[in-house]
Amino acid sequence: MDKAALKRLTKRTELYIFIVLIALCIVIHVISGGQLLVPGKIFTILRAMVTDGIFALGCLVVMISGGFDLSFPAIAALSYSLATTICLNNGWCQSNPIAGFLLAMLIGLILGMFNGLIIANFKLNTMLVTLGTQTLFTGISMGLLQLKEITSKLPNGFKSLGTAKLMTYTTTVGTRQVSYDLSVTILFLIAFCILTSFILNKTMFGRALYAIGGNEVSAERAGYNVKRTKFILYAVVGMVAGFTGMLRVCLTSQAVPKALIGKEMTIIPAVILGGASIFGGEGTVFGTMCAMGLITVVSNSMLLIGIDTAWQNLFNGIIILVGITISAIQAKRRNG
Repeated sequence: MDKAALKRLTKRTELYIFIVLIALCIVIHVISGGQLLVPGKIFTILRAMVTDGIFALGCLVVMISGGFDLSFPAIAALSYSLATTICLNNGWCQSNPIAGFLLAMLIGLILGMFNGLIIANFKLNTMLVTLGTQTLFTGISMGLLQLKEITSKLPNGFKSLGTAKLMTYTTTVGTRQVSYDLSVTILFLIAFCILTSFILNKTMFGRALYAIGGNEVSAERAGYNVKRTKFILYAVVGMVAGFTGMLRVCLTSQAVPKALIGKEMTIIPAVILGGASIFGGEGTVFGTMCAMGLITVVSNSMLLIGIDTAWQNLFNGIIILVGITISAIQAKRRNG
């Protein structure tokens, strides 16, 4: 590696996040008496990262385009609640969950298209628009449709996917044996990481997102169809939110309409911390996954080191401030 490449590498936020992640894992492992870097705990952390990681990838592509999406938890909740209710009422998904996923993705696509139409055609502030639609979608779910919590009656197809495993690790705790499963759903996160990275780095659509996030006017002058790109972006992100919400239903074995309220306050800080600029035009899949891993490790390891989980909100607040500060400093350097 030449000096120029090394210099570029040292300027990338994700490099430092990766180093912090590795160092933090080692520190927590030592403090907890060797309880973190073991297969069982690693399997648990990976399982916890699946849905949040895919949500983060959706936020990443939106932030690269220079926007913010606060509505994805509401889209996911309405999509999976309505889809699960329909499947349950019609006796679907008893053998496999495909129909439920397709239905949730369709609902998410429609809701995402609603976001896209407003944002693309009226050029309004994306944070304000999605804050409004977040409230609207939650109102539809909780008020208009009055969707109920579904737990014990969940279709068997959903439960089967949620408990499917790639491998099992068994250990002895005291006088009993405890088994930990590596969920098969981790493959979905890996697939989304590969697909998102490919789209961002190897396609015209990805280049359009970076160009629009960098300077929307310049992107339009360069020939990019900004309106169409934004519409497609929010429609696809809505569809991914629907898919991810249904995946969460499978993993938790319950469909609770209000379960994702406030989820954006965990996901968005991770994306910012991972190197995505709040002004658009920057961000990588690797950085986002490193930051998501950092947050997941901390939230799943607090009890191991004797810290109450109530401190999680403090940690997220610090991340927001640090992430925004880093993003602002980077933007000032680029423009300086």
